[in-house]
Formats: sequence, structure tokens, C-alpha cells
Amino acid sequence: MAKFLVHFELSHGQEQVTQGNIVIVDLVPEKKNLHEEVTTIIAEQFNCPPSLISITQIKMNI
Repeated sequence: MAKFLVHFELSHGQEQVTQGNIVIVDLVPEKKNLHEEVTTIIAEQFNCPPSLISITQIKMNI
């Protein structure tokens, strides 16, 4: 498993965007597309569709 620091934006409409950071620990990057997996996790935490999430940066911490 790996630990990732993810910077993201959550779009609430044309003029409302929330920026945030989240640390995700329980990922196994080899299992599937990392971007998809991270987007899904963030969407679940914010109870919104994954299409509203934009990943701006992913950093892996060892």
C-alpha cells in the first residue's frame, strides 16, 4: 500500500469551486487506474458524483 497526498478541486457550478487536499493511505496503485480510484474515493467522501472532481496533483509519500 502507498500513501498519497492529493490536491483537488470540487466544482459546485460555474462560479463555485472548492479546492482541497486529502491524504489517502489505502491504495494499491497497481490494481487499477490511480486517477479513477482517487477521484472515486474523494467523491464518496464528499457525497457527490466523480464528474465534479478535478485532480490537480497527486504526490506519493513513502
